Amino acid sequence: MDALVDWLRFTQLSLLFQQEVGWLWPLCESVHFLGLCVLIGTAGFFDLRLLGFLRSVPLHAAWRLIPWAKAALFANFLTGLVFLISQPDQYVRNVSMWFKLLFLLLAGVNALVFEWFYSRKLMALDPHGDPPLAAKAIGAVSLVSWFAVMYFGRMIPYLVPDPVSGV
Repeated sequence: MDALVDWLRFTQLSLLFQQEVGWLWPLCESVHFLGLCVLIGTAGFFDLRLLGFLRSVPLHAAWRLIPWAKAALFANFLTGLVFLISQPDQYVRNVSMWFKLLFLLLAGVNALVFEWFYSRKLMALDPHGDPPLAAKAIGAVSLVSWFAVMYFGRMIPYLVPDPVSGV
């Protein structure tokens, strides 16, 4: 990992980001935070509907919010890359970052499973009905995953490894 961190830290892009940190970092933090709000707000709303809450909202209406979640996820991906490229040592060795990526992967696989195997079936059901157990499980996994992504992302600055002790 040390070789990766050293290589990344001295790439032209990393050096450029480091030089522009005065304005680039706060801008990316703001975009990342707003993206997370949109992502958790829209995906979370849909997940709650999958869990059987908010039955007065038709399932297909809640599903129409998902493109906003995808756009927010893309914005967070780009800003996350800026963070990683500009400060690789803060992220690559950080256990919190790896947990964040693990839950991000879980959320992504969960979303793909839903979209590939369940979305069409669910949209054909009673729009105000109680979703089946599989849909509820997908909604629960999604909510837990996104909140874990948020939690571990927030812990990154506080769980910086000590290069001397390795902890």
